[in-house]
Amino acid sequence: MSGAKALCDALCQFFGGAYDAPTHTYRTPQITVPGLDGPIFRRGAPKRDDHATDYGLNAPGEAPGCLVLILAGEGKEKRVAVAGATSGLKQVTWTVRMHCFFRSTAAYAEDLQDNVYDLLDAIRARIEADRTCGTGGFEAGYGVGFQVGEGGEPWLRWDISPVATTAKDLSKAYMVVEFAADQYIQA
Repeated sequence: MSGAKALCDALCQFFGGAYDAPTHTYRTPQITVPGLDGPIFRRGAPKRDDHATDYGLNAPGEAPGCLVLILAGEGKEKRVAVAGATSGLKQVTWTVRMHCFFRSTAAYAEDLQDNVYDLLDAIRARIEADRTCGTGGFEAGYGVGFQVGEGGEPWLRWDISPVATTAKDLSKAYMVVEFAADQYIQA
């Protein structure tokens, strides 16, 4: 696995634990949010919007669920070191977006809004504690590790949408967290 797929897989494992092949998800969250079931991580959108499978929602009044899609968007590559005719390094910078979808059948939409803020705090704390997101970064070797927030300001960006509630008392929220991930490969 290399490139964008390797990056998304490493980030999903960093936040969501081991890959679960039957469901194509990462279901053992490495971050916790009080009152939130999950979150469940994926490196691609599910084929169907299934509240039980993708959010953990089974019955009204249960804890809210959250599905996080980690996708590598824009990218760029540049040579950062010149050694011999065939060696050196290239810096590959990916724009990573964590699309966080929330669903809740709880009585109050305000509780879901608090879950959104708490998940943002948990994501930020996890990244700030290890900006290589468990890969070891540049020191781990070429082409494997990456670093988040090393490329300059702003390190992390986010946008939170207001909670909306449907006629069937399902509350929904959305948040996107964006950052650059730098990867170094042999050139």
